[in-house]
Amino acid sequence: MIGPILRVTIRALLGRRRALLMLLLTLTPVLIALLVRVAGRPPDAVQLAADLLDNLVVGTILPLVALVFGTAALGSELDDGTAVYLLTKPIPRWQIVVAKVSAAAGLTILFVVPAALVSGLLVAGDQDGGARLSVAYAVGCVVAAIVYSTLFMALSIITSRALIVGLIYTLLWEGLLAGLFAGTRILSVRAYSLGIAAALDGSGRIDAGLDTVSAVALAAIVFVAVGYLAVERLSVYEVRSGD
Repeated sequence: MIGPILRVTIRALLGRRRALLMLLLTLTPVLIALLVRVAGRPPDAVQLAADLLDNLVVGTILPLVALVFGTAALGSELDDGTAVYLLTKPIPRWQIVVAKVSAAAGLTILFVVPAALVSGLLVAGDQDGGARLSVAYAVGCVVAAIVYSTLFMALSIITSRALIVGLIYTLLWEGLLAGLFAGTRILSVRAYSLGIAAALDGSGRIDAGLDTVSAVALAAIVFVAVGYLAVERLSVYEVRSGD
């Protein structure tokens, strides 16, 4: 049943308005990179690309896109009551979670990763280390998209205010606290992404705050733990019909 649920979820998430907004959002770094290329790049274009990808793509656009898709993948159905048609069927809850996370993560990757790769290459692709840096960030975005989508999808099961909670986590915890206090980075998906990107890049330009082993291990632990929590909460979810 994973396949049919996945296809239905993708069609629902790709509503015209939502898809257009996400497309415009992810085109922002590409447009900035084009302006930089046309206006003339600074001597250290690779560092500029790193700053653009770190602060704008990984720090802002990626979590926002994952938040929109992750909370809507199942949360929209739970909020309006239409989830009753899915939850009353004899479908293992883990299959529902896998399908919903796959849809949200897949669309987040589809929208964000090409934008990250293209913007990085536009700014510094022809410079020494520029292409490697762009690819490293793109891989880090893939990992973060999967973990973020799982986290935000689980939030939509736990609370009807998942969008607000997700924004608080993204803006306050990851945007502020994780940058000020090193100890908070163990619960920062952004830090996991940067740790993986830093290992692939190898130039020292990416300030991850976590070593590679810790980043990979923590990303895997959070993904599995949150996924398990989502399955458990969905298993005891009280189904209510739509009004």
